[in-house]
Amino acid sequence: MEPTIRDARPADADAVARLLTQLGYPSAAGAVEARLERLHVVGDRVVVAELDGAVVGVAHLQVSPALERDRPAGKIGALVVDGAQRGRGIGRALVDAMEAEARLRGCDVVYVTTAERRDDAHAFYERVGLEHVGRRYSRTLSE
Repeated sequence: MEPTIRDARPADADAVARLLTQLGYPSAAGAVEARLERLHVVGDRVVVAELDGAVVGVAHLQVSPALERDRPAGKIGALVVDGAQRGRGIGRALVDAMEAEARLRGCDVVYVTTAERRDDAHAFYERVGLEHVGRRYSRTLSE
């Protein structure tokens, strides 16, 4: 069965919080609801994947202009499929939806970041045609 990909709604906050927690980002539903609203206001797109009426995946697309290129870049963020539903084409459907949206918004590249320890994610990204092209460095900023 093919998943249904649709825009995330405030009513999805519980399911999205559960998925983000599986990804390693423990989140409360109230916080997720506020984030969904904030991302909508700035023009990002967040979609969910549904199977049999249940939210089983989520993906976020952030489009940014870039100094180093003429056209914007699309970053796929927070891509996660419920652990019990992996291997059913849901992740690929989410990536396809984010790539289609990036094209509509004029992007000439789409990318995703992932932790070094996520060998399963790395294998998935390569299976769907993404290429390992570099590293990401970060620092958590205290408030």
